[in-house]
Amino acid sequence: MKSLKAKRIRVKIGDIWESPELHILLTQENDVVVARCLDFTVSSHGTDIKNALNSLADSIKEYILTAVENDAINTIYDSAHSKYWRMFNELETKHSYVTMKRSLKKSLRSISYKNLEHSPAEINYA
Repeated sequence: MKSLKAKRIRVKIGDIWESPELHILLTQENDVVVARCLDFTVSSHGTDIKNALNSLADSIKEYILTAVENDAINTIYDSAHSKYWRMFNELETKHSYVTMKRSLKKSLRSISYKNLEHSPAEINYA
């Protein structure tokens, strides 16, 4: 199993419901891409990332519908095994590092270090 990507997505079911942010781990296993929702322990697969994510959306929809049908909303959260969360966190950390480096390099091309040094710092929430 080779780690490919860590994604945070929302699944929308028509105009009726949209999930909170879900944690998705994409891996390559033999000739298929496996998409795992770490919040529900639901997985699916496809020939590529897009196909695997579309298939996972359908699987999550079925998981939600089954929980509603069985009056099991209170037990819907079913976290994946810790090894998958570790893989997700490692991929997400690598992506954040690359994004931060790229952002700093781009900013430093347009302003001097002196301007950066004297600029105020503030917190913005995502």
